[in-house]
Amino acid sequence: MRLNSFSWVKHLSGSPFIVSLSRPVFSFGFTSKTTIYSTSFANSLFSRLFHIKCTRNITMSEQIQFQESKTDVNLTAASTGEEVVLDKLQESGSTMPVLKFPITPIEELKDRPFPKTAACLVIGDEILNGKTVDTNSGFFAKFCFNLGIDMKRIEVIPDEEDAIIEAVRRLSKNFDFVVTSGGIGPTHDDITYPAIARAFNLELEYHEQTMERMAESMKNLLFLKKEPNHEIITARKRMALLPSTSLVVYPNETIWVPIVIVNDNVHILPGVPSLFRGLLSEFGKYHSQKGEKFVRIFVRTNQPESFIAPVLTKVQNKVADLGVKVGSYPKWTTDGKRWVMVSFLARETRKDVLEELAKEVAAQTNGYITENPDDEMKSKNGKF
Repeated sequence: MRLNSFSWVKHLSGSPFIVSLSRPVFSFGFTSKTTIYSTSFANSLFSRLFHIKCTRNITMSEQIQFQESKTDVNLTAASTGEEVVLDKLQESGSTMPVLKFPITPIEELKDRPFPKTAACLVIGDEILNGKTVDTNSGFFAKFCFNLGIDMKRIEVIPDEEDAIIEAVRRLSKNFDFVVTSGGIGPTHDDITYPAIARAFNLELEYHEQTMERMAESMKNLLFLKKEPNHEIITARKRMALLPSTSLVVYPNETIWVPIVIVNDNVHILPGVPSLFRGLLSEFGKYHSQKGEKFVRIFVRTNQPESFIAPVLTKVQNKVADLGVKVGSYPKWTTDGKRWVMVSFLARETRKDVLEELAKEVAAQTNGYITENPDDEMKSKNGKF
């Protein structure tokens, strides 16, 4: 049975969940069999939604289509400055609409050079004032590490046009692969697209395919009590107002939002973590070439850093010209005992060097070699 938006809401009303908005003062939840909804909440939610997480199975020749399927629904907000999350909204016996989009063919990006260096620019007042914890830069760092790209810089800046312009110009000039996170939603403080357009002297243009994908994603959204007014439609269209001459890539078939590439190396992504990760994870397949992978080896010791510092200084000086990096990180065991993890990092071609260094340091610090940075002590009492 296909459920319309209202019967679907009522059908789910027995499943407890909470929806919260950071700026608009709304709180909405289902905690019993009683259905509760409001037009103002519905319109706000409607204007903020970016994607429906759903099953995959589409070819480029297929049109955007809805199918009935039993699946979880993850509705996520479009703005870094605001989070609207219906988290783990599940109803095992109901049928859900499955939204599918075509993706950009891999061949269209096959001739792009493989980047050697990378930088991440996180944009958002909410990061700087402590309201939101940034996790996107860490995800991007792991993405680069796995591809063999040398991550060189992470910066966090406010939602200010001049700050965005200065930072994006500088990073684009100095690094091969620049990713921005945040500021591409429909509200007044989402200024990343216009600021980056201005940084590279580009006009802003409505991108037809992005508008079509957005319209399809909104078509069967739930909780909508009436059609959105002109102001909501105009705000929503801001998310498809892109810098001219951009390369627009759709890597994920479950997300209508693109990765917008400006000046050949600036990749504009949304700040919502589920969208950022969903887009970036799928973007890896467009890098047909791979960089030389990194290798890490760890030595774990229970000697204090002050004791092992002379050993590490001597080792680092010996391999400084080989591109090997040595670091030490104090940690604590689960029962309160302190220990130190020494890290050795280099490219694959230097793996033999790392192995010899690790043996040397382990012997001099009464430690042992491990490939797991979160390795627990060999015995529960913290002794080696």
